[in-house]
Amino acid sequence: MLYTITNNGLTNGRPVAVGANTISILNRATHVFTIANFTTETSPVYSDPEGDPLSYIKILQLPVSGQIQLSGVPISLNQMIFSANITAGNLTYVSNDVDQYYSEIFKFDIADTGSQTLSGLTTGIIRMNVADILNSPPTCVGNNTIVKNYNQTHVFTVANFTSETTPLYSDPDGDAAYAVKVLTLPSNGNLYFNGIVVNVNQEILMTEVTAGLLTYVPNPAITTAQSLPFNFALSDIGSKTFISTCIS
Repeated sequence: MLYTITNNGLTNGRPVAVGANTISILNRATHVFTIANFTTETSPVYSDPEGDPLSYIKILQLPVSGQIQLSGVPISLNQMIFSANITAGNLTYVSNDVDQYYSEIFKFDIADTGSQTLSGLTTGIIRMNVADILNSPPTCVGNNTIVKNYNQTHVFTVANFTSETTPLYSDPDGDAAYAVKVLTLPSNGNLYFNGIVVNVNQEILMTEVTAGLLTYVPNPAITTAQSLPFNFALSDIGSKTFISTCIS
């Protein structure tokens, strides 16, 4: 009797652990994925019986707000992305253009280089946390000169502090001026807000300036020409931060 034993060799096993990861990015930013995002940074970490590295990932669920792109082109559900593309920085997440924090997930599976077989697990999840947009303060608050006749009251306008200054009021986010803060007072005459003398560091909303509530009333006892400067700062609608100069 003859027995023949056939050895088919060792079968390469598929991955046995595919984990979850959370990635935080800035608002309106793009995240470039790395191999580590899907393997060593996950919990649990990626594991394969033979220690084979990642061959490709398969996207099992797409994000809702942001977009996963491969070389700038939106990927499709169940699309496979090979490790060479991830290593080359071609796989990205492009956040949605919203100004507030949001969080969303997408799901993936991994195939190893040995078996070229997906793990079949449903534990591969990437959560993208997108931060609130950071609103910047104004970058330029300029100077203005207003010429008035003797004993003439001046009613300030928003333009006096913004579009009539040199240089012009400027804000990186395009925000309008929100409030003016009086840093110093003129040496003669008085600034008034709604008929009451203004104090140093008093803040007046631009809506109140528009309403004509901020005025300068000269001292009638002074009959000669005079220059009466006062310093001010402006804040923007977005950041509410006061700036009194121009930032280069």
